[in-house]
Amino acid sequence: MFSKLFYLLQSLLLSLLLQNVRPALGDLCPYDNEQKFEKGEYGSYPQQRFRTSRLVAPVVNKLSTHPSCDDGSYTMINPRGNSVPEEGSGPMMLDANGNMVWALTGYQQTYNLQVQEYRGKQYLTFWSGNDAVGGHGNGEYIMLDQSYKEIARVQAANGLEADLHEFRITNEGTAVITVYDVREIDLTRVGGFLKGYIWDSVFQEIDLQTGKASFQWRASQHYDILDSYHDKGNKGNRGNPWDFFHINSVEKDPCGNYLISARYTSTISYVNGTSGQVIWTLGGKANQFTDLSGGRATDFKYQHDARWHDNYTTITIFNNGAQAPFQEENSKFSSGRKIRIDTEAMTAELVTEFVDSREISSSSQGNMQVLPNGNHVVGYGYNGAAVEYSSTGEPLCETHFEALDRFHSGDVQSYRVMKFNWTGLPNTDPALALVNNTVYVSWNGATEVDRWMLEVGETTTALGYEDISWEIVSKTKKAGFETAINLPEDSGTFLRIVAYSKTGYALGITETVRLDQQVRSHPI
Repeated sequence: MFSKLFYLLQSLLLSLLLQNVRPALGDLCPYDNEQKFEKGEYGSYPQQRFRTSRLVAPVVNKLSTHPSCDDGSYTMINPRGNSVPEEGSGPMMLDANGNMVWALTGYQQTYNLQVQEYRGKQYLTFWSGNDAVGGHGNGEYIMLDQSYKEIARVQAANGLEADLHEFRITNEGTAVITVYDVREIDLTRVGGFLKGYIWDSVFQEIDLQTGKASFQWRASQHYDILDSYHDKGNKGNRGNPWDFFHINSVEKDPCGNYLISARYTSTISYVNGTSGQVIWTLGGKANQFTDLSGGRATDFKYQHDARWHDNYTTITIFNNGAQAPFQEENSKFSSGRKIRIDTEAMTAELVTEFVDSREISSSSQGNMQVLPNGNHVVGYGYNGAAVEYSSTGEPLCETHFEALDRFHSGDVQSYRVMKFNWTGLPNTDPALALVNNTVYVSWNGATEVDRWMLEVGETTTALGYEDISWEIVSKTKKAGFETAINLPEDSGTFLRIVAYSKTGYALGITETVRLDQQVRSHPI
């Protein structure tokens, strides 16, 4: 214990004497507007593997960049699809350059990675479960602390299963979640059976301490099945229920009411948090607002991710548009929209539309997030793309993690793409791999590492005790997930690497290895 403490103090002092930090990367560099990438010549999902980990990371294509996109936050995705390997399918965090910072495997299918606050502390949250349930899922929500330790699994109440679409922690220590539940209903008005069956859209507010629901709402009790744009087809029986509403976002406001988005009715609804009654509806067949923008504020179709902004005077959505019935000409591509509403005059006005120059068409999933710096992130859901826009709708930074020619194939998807500030302090040690004359080092999820100190050592004996005497031989700037460091000649017998912060604080130490060993460590 004393030896290790002495070593940390010694290496901290020596580090202050070292200058000329040199960059070194084990990672592949992201592509820079590479058209071969977009044509699929590198595959649907260009990826890379590492020497220090079994994780698989995307190699993204950065089609455009802007300084304001590098705000110190991390991009959160959940890549999945036909071309995403199991080792690369799960919650994942990327830095501003597109390099993987953290990833996690070992769960079922995952969705909706984001950072949320609960009782004054930050947590990573995501859904895990079975997503092969008709466009929604049965599972639970996971909460990880800053060390990436799982601290909670949040389930739906009343014997139901938590759906993948929404999990939002409120200031009251509760969370609003979406649920899908099979319910018997008369479907004769839409050509179905008297005893037909629907997937009823439900949301609950869950007390995170007790797991009990303080509020529950059902779409079938407040919306008519004739409000749906979704063709029933042969659905509507017990084994194949009809999804007439399809809830995909819920947000609670300070008044205790809820803003909800429903795909198949193309509506944004404001729900009373006491009675459950619908206070008003924007869009769809039940629209109650006068459109001051010639229809552009209310003609959204199959949208996702409705959120309040600007002191509850504007709403942002991701307008899928694509593959929705009764499309307008300007809704055949997907976009982010910002809509101003006046609930006294009952008017709606399109403030800004966020349209990619390629007019990406995403039939499902997607989101739009307003960042603290005023930029807007749009994730394209069914397509592996994200674009960051200025507040006025100018595209600033576009990143693809799927080949453009493979869009809408299902090869690569991420339900949402969001950006958050996050400090990761893993309770693991950095991982090291020695291959020939190069040592590779990584530390999954460690956001505070600024540089790596390479130390070599020899066995010494003092006062009858055998120990290792260490010497710092190089300092390497961390960049990317895995850093490659060349070994100097005559490096001694033992080797280890120390992670340091920008302030010179020693954060962690790899295992000690002999230089005559060729090792590969694969921590999960």
